[in-house]
Amino acid sequence: MAKRQAYVFEAKLVGHRGVSRTFALAGDQTLELLHVLLRGGFGWEEDHLYSFWLDGKFWGDPASEYTAPFEPEEGAQTADVPLATLGLEPGRRIAYVFDFGDEWRVDLRIADIRPAGDEKLPQLVASRGDAPPQYPDYDEDEPT
Repeated sequence: MAKRQAYVFEAKLVGHRGVSRTFALAGDQTLELLHVLLRGGFGWEEDHLYSFWLDGKFWGDPASEYTAPFEPEEGAQTADVPLATLGLEPGRRIAYVFDFGDEWRVDLRIADIRPAGDEKLPQLVASRGDAPPQYPDYDEDEPT
């Protein structure tokens, strides 16, 4: 029987220095679940389309793209796939885009893959910096 593995992801919010989150998931958990954790970790309340690019490039090679499982384009790979099946290794970078209109970008890095034992997964391991609001209040700058 294969030992249970924990995949540790460091997630940096691009364009917002010092804002990052670290998550640990089990190998049988999915990119779709990682998306849910990213939404919660960065405070994005409304769901939108999203994609992961395993080549580490935003809007990169379509063959490396795993996308929102509820509306995949023809030929697109769903994000509802177990992490252990993706051939991930420590140090690998993954690009993630949430909300194709506002285009929130997250630079993911596999920080570690380690035995999980009885550890409860998924979990938020670390949180650094305050994430900006999903929808900034642009009216604040307008005179009344």
